[in-house]
Amino acid sequence: MVQVSMGKHAHSHAIDAAAWLRENGLRATHGRIAIVQLLDASAVPLTLADIHEKVRACGCDFATVFRFISILEEKELVQRVAWIDGSTRHEIKSKDGHHHHHYLICRTCHKVEPIDECVVERFESQIAKERGYAALSHSLQLSGVCPACQKPAAKTGKKI
Repeated sequence: MVQVSMGKHAHSHAIDAAAWLRENGLRATHGRIAIVQLLDASAVPLTLADIHEKVRACGCDFATVFRFISILEEKELVQRVAWIDGSTRHEIKSKDGHHHHHYLICRTCHKVEPIDECVVERFESQIAKERGYAALSHSLQLSGVCPACQKPAAKTGKKI
């Protein structure tokens, strides 16, 4: 289970999922709307299992979630993220052109905090220019032990 710190990264307004689906040439079924709303509201990428768990009540089985996420990936509306724990997660691409996000993850409690700043973009542009690559992208996840998880260890004298 992923614990999320919404922080500054949380959306100030939700997209109209039905309109967004239609604008992108997709049928706006009840299940699809639920999946898009979930991805849009989430401050962190979600696994297919996370998505299924939250939309199963809308009548979406795992195969439906898998197929629909695959369609969204093909249309480049959702991006796959290789997570630090080896899992594959998915996040909706933002409208502002920033198709990547960065995260700070606690190794103890698994709290996830989005990082708004990107220190890699300038380096990415330089590498693309030097090597002749186009459409370069990246993802970054840092892991450590959050302040709350450090407190019990400090009291008991355990090393982290």
